[in-house]
Amino acid sequence: MSFLARLTKKEEPKKELAKKEDKKEDKKEDKKEDKKEVKKELPKKELTPQDKKSKTIKHNFDVFIERPKLNIFIKIFYILSKNMRLLVRSKLSALIFFFGPLLLVFLVALAFNTSTLYDLNVATYSESYSELADSIIDDLVESQYNVLKFDSQEECIDAVKSGSFQVCLKFPSTMVVDNSANNIIQIFVDNSRLNIAYLISSQVSTRVSVEASELSEDLVTDILTVLDTTNTEVVQSKSLLDSLISDNSKLKSSSSSISSDLTSVDIAYSVYDSSVIDASISSLHSTYNISSSSTAAIESDINTLESYYSSATSTLDTLATAIYSSTSSISSVSSGLTSQSSDLDELSTNLGVISEGISSLTITNVENIVTPITTDIEPISSNNSYLFYIIPTLLVILIMFVTLLMSSSNIIEEKTSRAYFRNFITPTNFLFFMIGEFISNFIVLVLQSSIIMLILFYFFNELGYQLFLFAGGVLILIGSFYILLGMLIGYLFNTKQSVTLATVSAALIMLFFSNTILPLETLSSFTRQIVMFNPFIIGEGLLKKIFLFNSSFADIAVQFYILVGFCILTLILAIIAKYISKKYINSM
Repeated sequence: MSFLARLTKKEEPKKELAKKEDKKEDKKEDKKEDKKEVKKELPKKELTPQDKKSKTIKHNFDVFIERPKLNIFIKIFYILSKNMRLLVRSKLSALIFFFGPLLLVFLVALAFNTSTLYDLNVATYSESYSELADSIIDDLVESQYNVLKFDSQEECIDAVKSGSFQVCLKFPSTMVVDNSANNIIQIFVDNSRLNIAYLISSQVSTRVSVEASELSEDLVTDILTVLDTTNTEVVQSKSLLDSLISDNSKLKSSSSSISSDLTSVDIAYSVYDSSVIDASISSLHSTYNISSSSTAAIESDINTLESYYSSATSTLDTLATAIYSSTSSISSVSSGLTSQSSDLDELSTNLGVISEGISSLTITNVENIVTPITTDIEPISSNNSYLFYIIPTLLVILIMFVTLLMSSSNIIEEKTSRAYFRNFITPTNFLFFMIGEFISNFIVLVLQSSIIMLILFYFFNELGYQLFLFAGGVLILIGSFYILLGMLIGYLFNTKQSVTLATVSAALIMLFFSNTILPLETLSSFTRQIVMFNPFIIGEGLLKKIFLFNSSFADIAVQFYILVGFCILTLILAIIAKYISKKYINSM
């Protein structure tokens, strides 16, 4: 058979099928026309109000009715209105959606709208408080610091560990300003509070530096005063020295004049031969037989004696004149020496004043003059790992968000499930459902805490397993509180959105009003006293004392029991919320 014949044979059945379908369509059209004619012939019935209402409902909600196409913006508008109605279906949910974030922002802005730190508590210790230490403490008190003295260094440091005080100051026992002084003030701070530790220590150091600057200023003033006095005395002494030099020159000139006068005096004399006189006298004593030649010799001798006498008289007159002149000069020299002696006494007095002024300087060491008081910042924790500083905060944040969202989500899932009504009408007490819900979340919490503690123990096993067991128990207590709080929120609201928003808002409020983001010292004293009961702060403080300070149960007993009290209070509120929810369903 050729290809054309086979193709023709295959097309024949298709043509027959097409003819049959055309016949069926013709029959359908005939039937429709017959029905239209019958309908035209039948009389119209009047619709009752109930039929009209049913027809309207069917028209509005029957999805199979063909409707005219709507504009895309109108569709979006209807979708938005539907979503908004879902959000505000419950008045309480609407309040949470619109006023929850506003309340959070308002509280944070109201509390932290400041740039200063309020009500800082400073602990101090010293074996013996010196006058300088007391002056520094008085300056801190005047600067609005609350200062309290402790009897031992351990008590002072423990006060910082407990969080009651922000800083501990240890003053040296002998705190004086001299060359041998070692005025180092030790500042003990909680270095785990990374956002404020160095800020507080810096502020305290600044106040100490102000006192040190005042001391340095006083020391420099004393030095300048001594230098000014020394300069005055030196000027006076220089004037006296100039006068002494001038007088000394005059005395030197007078002495030279006296020496010249005394040198010019000729006290030399001729030696007279006495044997000639003796011979003459002997001859005179003889028989008085005096010859003319002898007489002439005697006359000659007498003339010689007279000349000697005249010469001696002249010499003595000259010597008397010289002695008189020298006596006058000596009197002048004596007067000059007396004046110089007085000037020397005054010069000695001036030098004594200068010496006393220099001796009055108690400190001459340059370093001690520039910085008479220094500070040394000491951490109260021996652990230098920054991971350990943030572990308490990280653990509380992790457990808070996980347990809050987990417990509240489980409650709302149960309330919106189909089995909720069946569980509600069972004769089982609602407390058993609450206990079961708590235990379910508690098991997850124990598993999470165990895993976290095992990982930490792997990296820090040198701290001992007892510490991590203790910390794990406290972490479970913290998580138990947040489980109960999440259950309370789940019982208060009826939609997933409102529960999620309320849970996140509650967690953020507790997080913001802690030391994690901003230090609590920026709050007023009254507000801080209230915020100190924040469960987040209590839980963080418990873990910090365990990890950083290796505290025993006795050291954290008060905070531990406060957290237990919060758990009991939250459980009671959750029971009340569950009971009210049940009564509300019964009244429906």
